[in-house]
Parts: sequence; structure tokens; C-alpha cells
Amino acid sequence: MKLKLDLHPIFSDSRKIEQGLNDIILEAVSKRASEVEIIPGKGSGALKKTVLRFLERPEIKPLYHRVEKDDENFGRIFVHFRFHPDQAGQGGAAPKSTVSVSCFCCQADIIHILNEELMAGEITSANAECRSCGSPNKIVIRSQRSGKLAATAESGYEADR
Repeated sequence: MKLKLDLHPIFSDSRKIEQGLNDIILEAVSKRASEVEIIPGKGSGALKKTVLRFLERPEIKPLYHRVEKDDENFGRIFVHFRFHPDQAGQGGAAPKSTVSVSCFCCQADIIHILNEELMAGEITSANAECRSCGSPNKIVIRSQRSGKLAATAESGYEADR
């Protein structure tokens, strides 16, 4: 399965760009897509640089296998994914699980990579800084009986004291 994100309609809104990139990467992981085509366009190159910086973030990079810049059309970027064979019938390593929460301060998306599997009823927490406003967030993750994870962000200022 291949997914596509065209940034032309939202090129001037940095929050929508950030949200679109977050959404397409998480959708690719959840649907086990083999590739995402991102189209920043051929303008000055600033939007393409923004996309490449987003893909290099430490919380995003472990989710995909590699990035390919189109040699024939420099207005396209391909993000390739590789999944574990017993999970998707394809070769490669499985991505780590992630949770996405809204910053307690500005409501921007924060993606957190889980280090280990949680058992039903277990609660864990982690600290993450919001990339939009810089606020420290305490991410509280609860494993539900259904196997789904519930995550919330709280003020992380208390942890600094």
C-alpha cells in the first residue's frame, strides 16, 4: 500500500503542515504502508527542507526505513517503510509502537515512542518537550483491558523542581 500527501494546499500554514506530516506517518505505520509520497513542490526548497527536518526528528526517524529524494522530480520525497514478516508479510524490522498526545499548553501533537510493551492495567509516564511551544509535558500512558493504549499530556513543570 502506498500513501500520498500533497502539501500544496497547506504550504503557508506551518501547523497544518506539521499535522499533515504527523498524520501521514502514523497512518503509514498503522496501515503498514510500504511507501509514503510527500509532495512539497518545486518552489524555493524551504518546504522540502521542513519536511526533511521533520523526518529526521528522533521520535519520527525510528518509524520508517529510509527516505528517497526523487532524482527526476525534485518536488517529491518518498518515505519507505519496512515491517516484520510475521506481522505484515513483508521483509524488514518492525517499527516501535508510538502514542500521540496533544500538548497540555498549545494542543500541538506530540509523538512518543514506547520503549516496551505495556500489560493491561499498567501505567507508565515519560517526559517530552513540545516542539511548537517548548513546554515540558509529562505523558501518562495507560494500558486498557482491550489492549489499546490511552495517553494524556500533563504539565511537566513540576518535574523540574
